[in-house]
Amino acid sequence: LSMEIQLTNLNRNVGVTVKDVPAKEFIEAFAKYLKKGNKFKMPEWSTYVKTGCFKELGPLDSDWLYVRAASIAYQLYMRGKVGVGGLRKHYSEHQRRGTRREHVRIAAGKNIRYSLQQLSAIGLVGDLKYEESDHISGKMLTKKGYTDMDRIAKQIASGNKKK
Repeated sequence: LSMEIQLTNLNRNVGVTVKDVPAKEFIEAFAKYLKKGNKFKMPEWSTYVKTGCFKELGPLDSDWLYVRAASIAYQLYMRGKVGVGGLRKHYSEHQRRGTRREHVRIAAGKNIRYSLQQLSAIGLVGDLKYEESDHISGKMLTKKGYTDMDRIAKQIASGNKKK
């Protein structure tokens, strides 16, 4: 039933959002958007760093940080609000330890923090504060972030409809 609803939305071109397109296609397209915009800066350490202590090697793709930032933006869109700790847990994996049992290890936080800082510098992400306190309790998308992501999702949906 939900697939029929999504197809009718695509046929009418009304209200296509990020939730209506496949996640993999959206993340790839949003990573291209971030790279093309030249506002998201790639740091020097990105060629040497690993994404977590459970990995043996760093990412082989030179544009891996754009993909990670696009994935973080996707998670912010789907969850509404999230912090660095929640994202570290989301990107966690099992560490292989030879003949011993595997252990869950959380992902590296610097990559996530840097991506969130760059997304907020662009204006796509903002801090989440409650009225009672001045404490920042997470990150969420701004209105510009929602509109940019929905626009890219609509482009993907119209491209899939033409095929």
